[in-house]
Amino acid sequence: MNIASAIDLFLQHLVNEEKSDKTVKAYGMCMNHFKAWLDSSWDEISDLEDVTQTVVRDFKSYLESKVVAKTKHHLAPTTVNHYLIALRSFLLFVRGQGVVFKSDPVAAIKLKAIANQNEIRWLTNEEIAKISHVIELLKHAGGTRKTLYKAIFAILVNCGLRVAEVSDLKVSDVLLDSGLLIVRSGKGKKYRHVPLGVKTRAIIQAWLRHHDGSSPYLFYSQRDPKMTTRAIQHMMGRLSRLSKIPFTVHQLRHTFAKRVANESGQIEVVATVLGHANIQTTRCYIEPSIQEIRKVVEGVEIE
Repeated sequence: MNIASAIDLFLQHLVNEEKSDKTVKAYGMCMNHFKAWLDSSWDEISDLEDVTQTVVRDFKSYLESKVVAKTKHHLAPTTVNHYLIALRSFLLFVRGQGVVFKSDPVAAIKLKAIANQNEIRWLTNEEIAKISHVIELLKHAGGTRKTLYKAIFAILVNCGLRVAEVSDLKVSDVLLDSGLLIVRSGKGKKYRHVPLGVKTRAIIQAWLRHHDGSSPYLFYSQRDPKMTTRAIQHMMGRLSRLSKIPFTVHQLRHTFAKRVANESGQIEVVATVLGHANIQTTRCYIEPSIQEIRKVVEGVEIE
């Protein structure tokens, strides 16, 4: 089977399976990257049947040695794994379509070890308070801009949405009377309800008073009817620099998840509010962090 045609079939299969647009785009990027590498490194291969375990191992070595021009760093282990997971899904798909490999390339796909889940970082109450204080002190930001920062930060840290989910929120998804957010753009095009606390509800309500009604989306910019994920990440990056607290947008989601886990102690509650399809993904928030373990150990230490 021709590789380019197989990639097109695979991506259409993902669409038919109702995978999210983000997933289809990411898998397409990974597979096109694999094909480009294959064309330059293994130009004698034109058919999928010729992709062997050696080819797969060679591709993994290429990914591990690749340096990103912008950062001058190697690809993160999680990024390497994203490529390998996409490749494995692709190879399993074409095998199901009747492709017979000379040697099973799937068997050669071994994911890289990543940091222990205990190393996932979430922010402390003090850090959250400091970031909130920085928002109040923002210079060159009028009332509208400051209220926008407060609303986005509140939804990220108090609702645990993914950055793409924040970007996709519409005004109609905010049910202030019932105190709910309808998150419609979760992975796999599912939707879930996320409760809004009293303070977060008030912050969103304040932002809505500044919303000019020109866009159906909750957050927008002067140039775009929908605020992009990159713009949201840029805003949070600014808060990180000003507060001198290193954090990413996704760590705000971790922070929310850990607080829910500590409050409820129920993994099912955390999984539901985060929109996790696999409960194993949620387990890291229930398990104690190394800092929590250290605190307990130091508490029972005998002098």
